[in-house]
Amino acid sequence: MGEARTIFRHAIQAYLRNIQLITFFSIPSLLSLLIPLLTPYPTYVSIGATFLRTGSMPELTTIDQIIITSIFLISLFLLSFAIVSINLVIKSQRTLTKIKDEVMKGIETYTFNVFFLYVVASLVILILTLISFEYTIQPLVMPIAIFIISLFLFYAPAAVVIDDLRFYRALEQSIKLIKNKFPLFLLWVLGGFVLLSILDAILLAIMPHIYAEYLLLLINSMIIMPFLTVVQTQIYISKYSLLRY
Repeated sequence: MGEARTIFRHAIQAYLRNIQLITFFSIPSLLSLLIPLLTPYPTYVSIGATFLRTGSMPELTTIDQIIITSIFLISLFLLSFAIVSINLVIKSQRTLTKIKDEVMKGIETYTFNVFFLYVVASLVILILTLISFEYTIQPLVMPIAIFIISLFLFYAPAAVVIDDLRFYRALEQSIKLIKNKFPLFLLWVLGGFVLLSILDAILLAIMPHIYAEYLLLLINSMIIMPFLTVVQTQIYISKYSLLRY
């Protein structure tokens, strides 16, 4: 627990010290969740995120498919940009480099690399969804498949930004770090879930459902997930003993 306290302390200090930059770079994350809601397709907001009702999808034309794909890619790119930017801010602070130089130097390359990771993962999920649907095993297979894929992606953005790793090495590093620091990974997942669940319950208790969900979406995009991203990056950096304290 001593390491967890140290990482959490570093995360709070880094977040508060760079709160203006982190909040600014969180705007694309908010947009990535809001853009799908502007489409005429069945979407909904739950626990601070946006989802597509795949079971309620109408018959799609080629134009509809192009629109949905374009919106999805734009949202994914904005999310990648937000995550990379926050990682660069933390990297510059922990390595004592100027934030402006660090951000301007690597943001484009890192964003496209992380975006590529997410696109590949999304394609794998799509292929598995289609196959499992064909064999009527989707409810059983897909939760497990998405969980496994998420493990490969968990620390991958940090590995790309902090260590300049190629995408396949970043995926490998993510699994390795989860294995080596599993208690910290578990604490991050449970802490984020509990925090969002409690906040969701409080907001639902004091305001109408629709307002509560959209407010949680705003809070999650601008405060909770940026902070959890900072924690995530600090966990990744903690593998270097010289930067641990």
